[in-house]
Amino acid sequence: MTLDENPCLFAGNPLDRASEKRIDPAWIKTRLDDPDSLLLPLYKGDPLITGGAPAWLSTAARREFSQRTKPVFLGLKNQRAYFAINASDAASPETAPFAEIGVYTPLRQSAAMLGDNDIAIIGQARWLLDWHYRHRHCAVCGALTDIKDGGAKRQCPDCSAEHFPRSDPVAIILATHGDACLLGRGPHFPPGFLSALAGYIEVAETPEECAVREVYEEAGVRLTDVRYQFSQPWPFPSSLMMGFIADAEARDLNLDTKEIEEACWVDRADILKLLNGEEVDGVFLPPRFTIARQLLERWAGD
Repeated sequence: MTLDENPCLFAGNPLDRASEKRIDPAWIKTRLDDPDSLLLPLYKGDPLITGGAPAWLSTAARREFSQRTKPVFLGLKNQRAYFAINASDAASPETAPFAEIGVYTPLRQSAAMLGDNDIAIIGQARWLLDWHYRHRHCAVCGALTDIKDGGAKRQCPDCSAEHFPRSDPVAIILATHGDACLLGRGPHFPPGFLSALAGYIEVAETPEECAVREVYEEAGVRLTDVRYQFSQPWPFPSSLMMGFIADAEARDLNLDTKEIEEACWVDRADILKLLNGEEVDGVFLPPRFTIARQLLERWAGD
């Protein structure tokens, strides 16, 4: 599969991250002072949207934000620099800077109206800003750290330890048996909202091993022939979802009810109806921007 063939949203970021240039503080300052550079504010990870599009502002707009809030560099596109800034110091999204020109819209909601490139760029912005907010202290000595390389890392001024944004690897698995696939939901999802099963990859475990373990632990189903399909950056807040389709030995279920409240085998014909917008027994599939939806579309159309 080529990069262009990955069907997942939040993937396919069009920006050049300019890793060889962003290490120069003078270069970052020059790009921030460039009137052609753009800045996107986000409130608790949700982008400012106006007219159905991201509200890209001039980087001069950063002066309207708290002095302790530094923009992070996202990358270059056609030699124009893109930055993001955290508006979360405000008491509410309605009182955040520039709320008068748009709405700080939940990313899960705005993903339905934005183009694929915008979604990928905003996903990167949300990921970075959230990481900086949650990792301000050095994990080695506890001192407050400084933003470096335009936001690509943090460094401790006391012990010089470097800290980089993390990705939490997750295996998400569409288990199949004959002409049906296994879908389930956790207690935090509404009744009828079914998806592929997923779990975090543990220490010294491959994604394929995780897929086999998670489906057995959560549903009591043993897998064979685990096949990787594609991956998706998932900025809620920092997961890397690795998608698999796998064969199940049988359809008997033994649910871990702490993790899975409901699970069932759904026929391919019903999945195709659901993908076409038809109703089937109160079942709802994940939205378009999720990797679970892409796994279902690939399997159902195979």
